[in-house]
Amino acid sequence: MPSRPECWIAVALACACAGALAQALAPPPWPASAGDPPALASDPVRPLRLGALRVTLFTSTLADVQRAIGVGETTRHGKGTEALDWLCYTLPEAQPPQRVWLTSSELAGGSKVDGVTAVELPAGERAALSCPDLPATFRPVRFEDGLWLGALAPGQRKALGVPGLGNATSGGLYHGSMGSTDIVGTISVEVRKARAVAIHAAHN
Repeated sequence: MPSRPECWIAVALACACAGALAQALAPPPWPASAGDPPALASDPVRPLRLGALRVTLFTSTLADVQRAIGVGETTRHGKGTEALDWLCYTLPEAQPPQRVWLTSSELAGGSKVDGVTAVELPAGERAALSCPDLPATFRPVRFEDGLWLGALAPGQRKALGVPGLGNATSGGLYHGSMGSTDIVGTISVEVRKARAVAIHAAHN
């Protein structure tokens, strides 16, 4: 008995969706830590600057960012409390190239940007369909206090507790309030050979 055409269509659509998910470049996980992150005296998380575009965590939305930049598509993975939405962009002019994810967790309703992850890539790595080149108009990229991938300024190393030499993962957590609103800011910076090779920041 021949298979019905609609069955083949359903199979083809399922395969296409699975392939699209497999090709999506998910943000790397935060580095594992032993125990609670160190408490910080002040909020370490600043707005992210993409050229002149200012992205304020837990205020700006993924839709606003995507609309302003004009490229990139929001990707969703997981369900319930494990759900994560993100925009991904590749920075091809950096040496080595870089990749940045703007993420929205279930706590932010999958709409507000409440996290940023940035990593250095192997030399020669290029943009992907799910992580296109960030247009030149929206570069350079860095947090408003100047923190970004690459060599860290002495003041940044001191503020984050990064040793002058060697490899380390530094950062911590700030818990404060603004009026009646609780504020939680978390940051983690992975340093290899005196360079920040990965930055994870979250704010809610």
